[in-house]
Amino acid sequence: MVFKRPLNFRKIMKTFRCISCFFLLLIVPIFNLSAQEKDIALHENKFVTIYSKLSSFIQNDYDSVSFYSDKFEKEFSNFIENNQTTLNYPFKKLTDGNFCWIRTSPDKNFRVYSWDTWMGGTMHIFKTIYQWRSNGRVHTEIPVYEEGDAGRFCSRIFNVDIGRKTYYLVVDNAIFSTKDALQSISVYTVANNKLNDTIKLFKTKTQKLNSIDVEFDFFSVADRPERPLELITYDEKQKIVYVPVVGEAGKVTKKNIMYQLKGGYFEFIGITTGKRK
Repeated sequence: MVFKRPLNFRKIMKTFRCISCFFLLLIVPIFNLSAQEKDIALHENKFVTIYSKLSSFIQNDYDSVSFYSDKFEKEFSNFIENNQTTLNYPFKKLTDGNFCWIRTSPDKNFRVYSWDTWMGGTMHIFKTIYQWRSNGRVHTEIPVYEEGDAGRFCSRIFNVDIGRKTYYLVVDNAIFSTKDALQSISVYTVANNKLNDTIKLFKTKTQKLNSIDVEFDFFSVADRPERPLELITYDEKQKIVYVPVVGEAGKVTKKNIMYQLKGGYFEFIGITTGKRK
């Protein structure tokens, strides 16, 4: 007796193979992503170890601090620059341990890494890495600082859309001594896959600015509970940037200069006193 396969057997097998391929295509990226995350996690552990050693020598061994500070900067910068998936990775061990500030824009397309090198004494020297997504790829920029430049660490990032363009408002901080500090807000955008920090988006009565700096006496706000300090803030609903007014001897007052988004600029609209909305 000869067994005959149903006429649609080939079609059934073809369909089965297509379904198998479909599920394989779904599963493979998940495995790849998991492998990438494990690799990043292993490297993060190494960076935590390096920075922990750096921290342990701060009080008594300048040469060791210099060695581990340089080691952390080179290895961490190289890893971020050569691994695009790091843009989406939380690096919770680095951030929870206060080894590195990592701030990501609300749209998830722009990120700033910054850390204290502990090489400046009372003047803290910070290093920074910028990372952004453009045209389906992740790009990195690592600034080169001149000797004596204290650098800054990023504490907040806001993004705002004007027309078809997205702009990032980056709040930076500098520490020049136990008393003298600075907070600023600067505008960044991406053009032709490159980071542009020259756009003058703030409009005062007399000029247009790319950034606004506020130099202040840290002891005048030392009792504020938040860390990092939130002197410059942004009301996303009203599209208003609040910049504190600094009085005599660098004392931060309760007054705030307001810049509201109107058309293509954040325009000066006045000064408010008291609690911000």
